Amino acid sequence: MKLAILPLTLHLMPGGKLPLRIFESRYIRMVSEAASTGNGFGIGMLDDEPKKRTHSLFMLGTRVQIVDFYSLSDGLLGITVEGTERFLIRSLSQDADGLLQAEVSLLDNWQSCTLSSFERVLSDKLQEVFDEYPELAELHPSPRWTDAAWVTQRWLEVLPLGGHQTQLLMAEDNCRRALAFLMTMVKPDSVPGLRH
Repeated sequence: MKLAILPLTLHLMPGGKLPLRIFESRYIRMVSEAASTGNGFGIGMLDDEPKKRTHSLFMLGTRVQIVDFYSLSDGLLGITVEGTERFLIRSLSQDADGLLQAEVSLLDNWQSCTLSSFERVLSDKLQEVFDEYPELAELHPSPRWTDAAWVTQRWLEVLPLGGHQTQLLMAEDNCRRALAFLMTMVKPDSVPGLRH
């Protein structure tokens, strides 16, 4: 499958939503083509480690669909996208205007499974995060608090983890490894620092 790629320094997982400001002509074209074909586009995750001289694109990304269009107060185009599947980049090319195009292989989504009573602390703490950051709650009006895969993916989006760490967890076939990792980070009496 071929997808246009929007490079960002954050991770979005399937089921996650993200508002975006679109202003460069190449990305306006990307949005127009994504809307007309129904294929969506890809969000590629940039490695933003300070020791690197230039940003590089990780091989795992997420295909998104546009779920809302709106005009922003500054007159720019605003869209909200929702992640649908993870993908693996097989090859990259660049259009004349600089838009990245990738041949990708789509990966199966993590299967839903129920949080154990011990793991419910992750859901409880995520609800506290949503209470503290209402913009997150607005993006997810129908949260799946008992679904381990959904809760785990939302945590991977908001925790300020390094890109390499997030990529390793994102590459797993199910949520179990990421869930176990999160259980070591989320304490019952605190909410960890978040990505803003």
